[in-house]
Amino acid sequence: FGHLKKLELNFKHYFHTMKIRSFSTLFIGFLAISINCHAQKIVNRSNQQWLQYYTQIKLSEKVLLMSDIGFRTKGDIQDWSQITSRTGVAYPIGKNVQGVTGIACFTAFNDSKTSIIEIRPYQEINSTIKFKSLTLQNRFRIEARSFQNKTNAANPTSFNFRLRYRLYFTLPFIKLSSKNPDFKLLLNFGDELFINLGKEIIYNTFDNNRILIGPALQINKQLNIGLTYCYQFGQRSSASTYESSNIFWLGITQKFGFKEKVKE
Repeated sequence: FGHLKKLELNFKHYFHTMKIRSFSTLFIGFLAISINCHAQKIVNRSNQQWLQYYTQIKLSEKVLLMSDIGFRTKGDIQDWSQITSRTGVAYPIGKNVQGVTGIACFTAFNDSKTSIIEIRPYQEINSTIKFKSLTLQNRFRIEARSFQNKTNAANPTSFNFRLRYRLYFTLPFIKLSSKNPDFKLLLNFGDELFINLGKEIIYNTFDNNRILIGPALQINKQLNIGLTYCYQFGQRSSASTYESSNIFWLGITQKFGFKEKVKE
C-alpha cells in the first residue's frame, strides 16, 4: 500500500505540473499569434463606448433569472454599433459552480441602418474561488450563432459555434463606510479569449481577445456600478483583416429578491 500511495502522489504531482505547462504553452502560443498578427496584417482601429445593464432575479433558493441589455456606439458616440439583449436561467451544479442556459439577440448597425441580426443560444459554466479578499471567477461559454445579413443578398444567412473562456479577478480596494461594510470600491481585471468553430469559418478561428481592467463602486450587495477599460483585438471574417478596439464599458448590476441574512 505504501508503494501505491507514493505512486498516487507522484501521479498527482505530474498531472498538476502538466496542467501548468499546458496552460503556459497555450497562453504563449496565443500571445505569439497575436504579436504575429500585429506585425504582418492590416489592422483597423476603432474606439467604442458600451453601456450595459445587468439584472439577477432570485426565483428560488437555487435558481436565478439573469438578464442584460446593452447599447454600443463607436467613433462618434452618436454612431450606433449594436443593441444587445440576453437572458438565461442559472442553477447550481456543484460547490461554487453554476450552470447557465440562455439565449441572446444582437442587432448590428451600419450607417444607422440594421445590417446584421444574430440569435445566439448559449450554455455556460461559472466557478468562483476566493483567496482571502481576492475573488477569482472562471467562465466557460459555448455559443451557437445564427446570423441574418440584411446587406448581403448573395449570402443572407450563416452559422457558427464560438467558445469563450474568461478569467476574472475582483479585489476590494477601499472601504468607503464604517457603518456599511458592503459600500466599497473594487478593482476588477481579467482576460477573455474567443474561438470560432464551424465549416463556414475560414480565416477567423481566432475571433477576439479582451483585456479588462477598471474600478467598480459597490453600493451594497444588490447594486454595483463599474467602469471598465477593455482592449479588444480580433480577426475578422475577411482575409488579412484584423480589428483593434479601445472600449470604455459602463456596467450597472442590480439584484432582486436577495434578502440579507439577519444575525441573531
